[in-house]
Amino acid sequence: MRRVILTLMLNNAEISLDSGWLCDYYEHEPSLYEFMDSHPIPSLTAWRFDARMVEGWSAYLQRRFDLPLQDVCVNYTLHIDALPAPTTLYLNGRDFGVIDAPFSADVTDFIALDDNRIAFRVPCDAVGGFGRARLIAVPCP
Repeated sequence: MRRVILTLMLNNAEISLDSGWLCDYYEHEPSLYEFMDSHPIPSLTAWRFDARMVEGWSAYLQRRFDLPLQDVCVNYTLHIDALPAPTTLYLNGRDFGVIDAPFSADVTDFIALDDNRIAFRVPCDAVGGFGRARLIAVPCP
């Protein structure tokens, strides 16, 4: 198992992923497949599917993040309190498939210090909304 070497500051053991998202909507039909203009999402927990998008549409939400260089070994666990059902999770290009809430997984092997990207694919008929999303730094055993 690959370990990420980081400094774990007691007040900074949690990295919030609640802000800094972009949202694109797209139609499912291959002949119509076209992303609209991305628009920022102030808060993941406040996001709702655009009611103008009817059957045959999905939302693609994405966020980039870096991890601070630190001096102790930690593993990272991704926690998502709630999410629309069904939602597909992507992390740095890896497809985690449709996930259920609450979601919690060790993602240490799938992230790097720089240029990480987390994304969700949410179909128009999904039910519910997002809860808090965060990475928790857990000291290595």
